[in-house]
Amino acid sequence: MLACAALIGGCSQAISGTPTTLGGYSTTDVAGLPATNGPSGPKDGAPDSPLPVEGTDNGPMDKLARNAVADVEAYWTETFPKAFPGKQFDPVKRLVSYDSAGPGIQLCGSNTAGVVNAFYCPPEDFIAWDRGTLLPELSNSFGPMAVVTVLAHEMGHAVQHRAGTASMNDQVIVLEQQADCFTGAYFRYVAEGSSPYFQVSTGQGLNQVMGVLNFIRDAPGTSDYGGSNAHGSAFDRVTAFQYGFSDGPQRCAEMDLKDVEERTTLFKSWKAQQDTDLPIDQTSLDAVEQSLRAVFRDTGAEPPRIVTQPTQCGRQQSTAPASYCADTNTVSLDLAELQKIANPPSKDANSAGYGDFAAYAQVASRYALSVQKAAGLPLDDEAAGLRTACMVGSWSGLLVEDPLGQRNPVGNLRIVPEDIDEGVSALLGENSLIAANVNGDQVPVGFARVEAFRVGVQEGFAPCSTKYGA
Repeated sequence: MLACAALIGGCSQAISGTPTTLGGYSTTDVAGLPATNGPSGPKDGAPDSPLPVEGTDNGPMDKLARNAVADVEAYWTETFPKAFPGKQFDPVKRLVSYDSAGPGIQLCGSNTAGVVNAFYCPPEDFIAWDRGTLLPELSNSFGPMAVVTVLAHEMGHAVQHRAGTASMNDQVIVLEQQADCFTGAYFRYVAEGSSPYFQVSTGQGLNQVMGVLNFIRDAPGTSDYGGSNAHGSAFDRVTAFQYGFSDGPQRCAEMDLKDVEERTTLFKSWKAQQDTDLPIDQTSLDAVEQSLRAVFRDTGAEPPRIVTQPTQCGRQQSTAPASYCADTNTVSLDLAELQKIANPPSKDANSAGYGDFAAYAQVASRYALSVQKAAGLPLDDEAAGLRTACMVGSWSGLLVEDPLGQRNPVGNLRIVPEDIDEGVSALLGENSLIAANVNGDQVPVGFARVEAFRVGVQEGFAPCSTKYGA
C-alpha cells in the first residue's frame, strides 16, 4: 500500500554449471545453469522410497512426501561432509504422517487436530506433515514440487541441529532464513539433474518453487509479521532461497542474527503510513511521478511526459498497461488495465490483481526506460529488462522511512512492507512489465527478474548499470 507522507502542500536433464555470485549479469542462465522451461516434478520411472512413515495411509501424498524426504536426505548425506568438514549427516529418526481433519495425535507436545502444517521436532528429531489438507492444497495450487519445497525446508531445520549453525536460543527468523537457504541449496542439486526422484526447470519450475515461499510468507498485518515467530516476508524468504541456490550451504551457515538483521530489519521497522491502498487516479499518479522525478533527478535524464491516454509511437506496439515511446519521451497509461493489477490479490486464477504497488511499479518501469535512453543504453534487449527491474527496485528502496531515522527517503511518497511483496508476486507472474524491455518482452527467467529487483532494493541505483550493463 503506497502512501503519501502527510506534508503541507501535498501528499506525498543433467546439467552442469558453476554457481555465480548473486547479482551477476546474465539473461540466459540461472546462477550458472542454463535457463530451461522443461518439466518439473517426479521423474518418470523414479524409485519409490522404502522409508518407514508412521501413521501413513499409503496414499499419493504420503508417497510424494516419503520420496521427497528420501531425496533431500540423499543430498545432505553427500553434501554435508563437504559443507561442514569433520561432520556427517544422520537421517532423522522418524517420519510421521497425520490428517489434520481427523482425530488428533500427540506430536512434539501438541495435538495435531486442526494443525494444517509440516514441522521438524528438534527434541525428538522427527519430521511430520499433514497429508489431509496441507500437502494436497500445496500440490493442487503449485504442483508436486511445492510439497518437496516444504519438506526440504523442514529438513533444513534438521541440518541446522546437525551442523551446529543455529541453536534453540536463536531468534525464529534466523532459523527460518537458514532453512529457506538450505532449501535453495537442495534445489540446485535437483536443477543440475542429480536427483533420482525429481526434476525442476530453472524457468517456470523455480518460479513455482519461489511462489510457494511467497504463499507461505509472513503477511504484513498478521500476528507473525515482525513478531517472535516471524519466518520472513516473501522478499526475505525468496532472498534466502536464492542465496542457497547460488552460493550453496556455506552461505546459509553464515546466516546469523547480524546477517539477517542487515537484510530484514529494514522491513520490520518500516512505518506504515495508512491502511488503504493508493487509488489509481490522477492525484496518485501525480504523486508517483513526483517521486520518480525526485529519485532519478541526479541521473540528469530528462523526465518523460506521463499521459493517461494511448499515444502513437511510429511502428512500435503499445504495451499494456503502460508504454514508453522513446521518440517522444512519453509514458502512456491505460488506467483501466492498471486498476486490474492494483486490485487486491485473489484466489481466482483469472484475477490479475497484485496490489497498488505492483500497478505503480509498471509505471516506474516505463519511466526507468527513459533514464536508460538518456544514458544511451539499448531498450529492446533482455538486459534492458533486468536494468529496468533493478531501477524499479532502487526507486522502491528510496521510499523507505524507518522510525529510527536511519534512512533518508526521497520525496514524499512512502511504501510499506507489503508493497515489496507485491512486487515479488508480480515478478513471478508471466505478464508484468517490471522486468520487461520497451517492447514488453519480459526477462524469461523469474529467478533473474526477482534477483535484479532485489539488487536495486538492497544496493540502490548504481548496480543497475554496472551489473546489468549492455
